Amino acid sequence: MHLNMHLNMLSYVQKIIPPVIDILIIPYDAVLYLRSLVRAAVFFGSWAKQSRPFVRKPVAQKHKMNQSSPLEQIRIQKRYELKWGQKTHRKKELDRNRAGLGELEHSIGVIEHITEQEIKGLAGRIKRRKRCDPLDLVRLSYGFQQSRENIAHFIRTTGAINVIVKELTGHDYNLQLLAAECLCNLSLGDDVCCEKIANFAGTYLIALAENPNCRPLQETCFWTLQNIVGSSPKGSKLLFSQGLVVVLVRLLSSVTEQEAADDIILTLELALNYEQEIEPATLTQIVQCFVGRQLHPSSLRLLYKCYGLSSSELVCHDSSSSIIRQCLDFLFSVHDLHLPTHAASILLSIRILAYQASAGTRQVEEILRYQLQKSVLKLSLLFNDCAKEEMLPVCKEFLWLLGQLHSNGGACTTTAELLQAYLAYDNFVEAICVPKALL
Repeated sequence: MHLNMHLNMLSYVQKIIPPVIDILIIPYDAVLYLRSLVRAAVFFGSWAKQSRPFVRKPVAQKHKMNQSSPLEQIRIQKRYELKWGQKTHRKKELDRNRAGLGELEHSIGVIEHITEQEIKGLAGRIKRRKRCDPLDLVRLSYGFQQSRENIAHFIRTTGAINVIVKELTGHDYNLQLLAAECLCNLSLGDDVCCEKIANFAGTYLIALAENPNCRPLQETCFWTLQNIVGSSPKGSKLLFSQGLVVVLVRLLSSVTEQEAADDIILTLELALNYEQEIEPATLTQIVQCFVGRQLHPSSLRLLYKCYGLSSSELVCHDSSSSIIRQCLDFLFSVHDLHLPTHAASILLSIRILAYQASAGTRQVEEILRYQLQKSVLKLSLLFNDCAKEEMLPVCKEFLWLLGQLHSNGGACTTTAELLQAYLAYDNFVEAICVPKALL
């Protein structure tokens, strides 16, 4: 509105000023001043027509303009490009690690067929570099599995086994596990090879086997120790001098997982083959580890071996009462199962009971008293079930046990009374059906 008024005034001044100048007598300086004003007004009018009128925008419209501003659009575009780049990179990594058609088969074929020259090259390479890559350890493990010649070529390379031991004692768990697997396959070699492993890595293998926090590594170390103890007398002596048996007994007394207990028991069972290296007190400690625990097939094997290697003092030990009750509980636990599947465990438990019954009247009293107290398992019924399944070795051992109970049961008055009470409950003398093959 104001702008239109100024424009109208300017056009009016342009029309009036020339006649007025002609009529009135005005000084020349004033005329020049008025003309400058007119020119300024004309310039201002033309500029105002070309410029856009000023209009105040609402607040919501202004906010919408900020959202669709070039800066915000650039930010949105950058975010989209970043997310797209992450997805593309992730897909490329997956595709790079994924084996293509025939590529996986070729890789496995290369690993499964490792020649003696490749073993020599790998041994020289790790010796020169003084470290092992994961792929080198994997290839060495496969090579050791394929032939003993590969193991012999590696052992002849002086200093190569030290590099594997270095990785076994490092801080990288994956390399430790691969190095342990490599030593485990290397222990499949001859006595010289096992002796070298025991010499260079024996203490580390025992220490890692004592650590239950890394179960796969512990299990692999146990396998290596079992290979050495089971096949190398010289390597076994080295491990015994490094405290293997002491550590195993300590582990057996505190282990809670049955899988780890089976590894410890098997290693001890192999170590007991060197009976001249085992002290009698060690056998007592091993038996003491099973007191109050549920017996398993592996536990029965080790207990039977300990009783077979020991004198009568171990049978008369204070732990014999608990072992008797545990063996009877084991027989009751497998009575309702498929007996031929558990034939070996039943045989061992009966032999252990027979050892106890032949030791003296105290053990016979313990067997009869516990049977009368529980009253859940009749020995005659178990014998007849084993006879029906034609488990002849078990029946033969069972007859020895029943004979010991009957013969030693009348040695004193207390035992005789217990025997008569048990025969009233389970008259195994008349109730058993002996197989014809044993008559």
